[in-house]
Parts: sequence; C-alpha cells; structure tokens
Amino acid sequence: MSASTFNIYCMSYKRSNAIMTKHLFEYCTYVVREEEADLYRSAGVDDILAIPKGEAWNFMSTLYWIINNTPEDVIFIADDDIEKFVYRMDDTTYLELPDGSPDVEKITSEVERIAQLLFDLDLGLAFDQPTLAPYAYDREFQFKGMPGHIRWVNKKKLRATYTRGELTPSDVDMALQELMYNRIILQPKYLCVKAFMDKNDGAKNDRRAFLEFTEAMRNKWGKYYVYNKKRNIGAIRVKR
Repeated sequence: MSASTFNIYCMSYKRSNAIMTKHLFEYCTYVVREEEADLYRSAGVDDILAIPKGEAWNFMSTLYWIINNTPEDVIFIADDDIEKFVYRMDDTTYLELPDGSPDVEKITSEVERIAQLLFDLDLGLAFDQPTLAPYAYDREFQFKGMPGHIRWVNKKKLRATYTRGELTPSDVDMALQELMYNRIILQPKYLCVKAFMDKNDGAKNDRRAFLEFTEAMRNKWGKYYVYNKKRNIGAIRVKR
C-alpha cells in the first residue's frame, strides 16, 4: 500500500476449536471477544485484538468495532470459516500449492492488490460475491452486488454507518448505504472464497428473525432490495 497503512483482520466468535482463516495469509490479526481471548491463544492464535465486554453484540457491531478501533487507513476483514481462496473465471481454481496447502503469498498479494485499488479509486467498500459458481463470472470487477465472506474498507471514504437497535443490521444494508452515498462499491468477481458454513455456536440460524430482517430491508430500501422466498436468495437491484 502506497501512502497508506493496511492490515488483515479475521472476526471470530465461538470458533476457537476450528481455526481456519488464519492459515490462509502471511499475516492476520484475529478479533475476538475479551472473554474468549485465552481460548484462541490456547488454539495457537498469537495475534489477537480483544473486544472489551459489552462492545460487540452481533455481526455488524463487531464489524464496525473493528473499523472504528484499528489504526490502519485500509483494512481487510474476513469471516472465520473460510477454507480456500478461489480464482473464478471459466472454471474455479484453488489458490493452493502442489501439496494442497494454501498459497499464502499469492492470497495475501491478491488481498493487498484489491486494497490498493480501493485506496487509489477513493472508494469506501469492496467485497466478494457470495457464490463462486463459474456461471456467475462475466467480468473482472463490478460495482454493485450482494456481499460474501470478505470485505475491504477504506476508512476515510466509507460513509455507511451502523446504529445499535437498527432492524436491518447486515452487510447487505451496508452495501446499499455505500451505493446510495458513494454511488459504487468495488466487487472482484475473479476472486472468491469457499467457506465451511457450519451451524455452530457462532452462527445464528433463526428463520423467523431472518424473515423479519428481510421484511425490514424491503421497508427500508423498497425496490432496491428483493428477496425470493422460494429460492432463498436476496438481491440488490441498483442500476449501474
């Protein structure tokens, strides 16, 4: 990163028994709740940033705590259940070495490259797609879309906000805010991740709460957010 500072973070909750994302990068700081920090240290995570008690209560509060309490100009924040990074064009190719281990140098370089692009373009937010299916690839980058498991934040340009008690606390709402205020986000379509997606203690799977969330999103964003109940797929409908 030229004329700026950068770091890679992984936000994790109740997954000290399944450390995955850490092994994909040359460097990575785990962000965990203070009361769990010793469990993560015992699991082999040396670089830890602990969130004080009461400062994080859901995914978005944790995400914004990281944004507001880290010193770098641009940061990368990954979920804690990522198995592999993938090049997705005509086919999907894992970023791995011949022995099957992750190519941490190449993965880290790709993450840094997109961070630099975000900084150079004066944009606030970048993220991957939620699917790595080859048929979804039609260009290297696009400038709107649904978020996946990784995101980049250029702090000086980010305009999306989060307030405790909101009915729409999600990275989808964050993306729509950025599209409203900054007009575009940066979404690499050639680079995706494969996530484990387990239903452990760190994940909420309350169907009723999710349906209430989608209804709140429709009320807030109207025609710009749609959710297909039959296919269980949400979509951002912003023309670009």
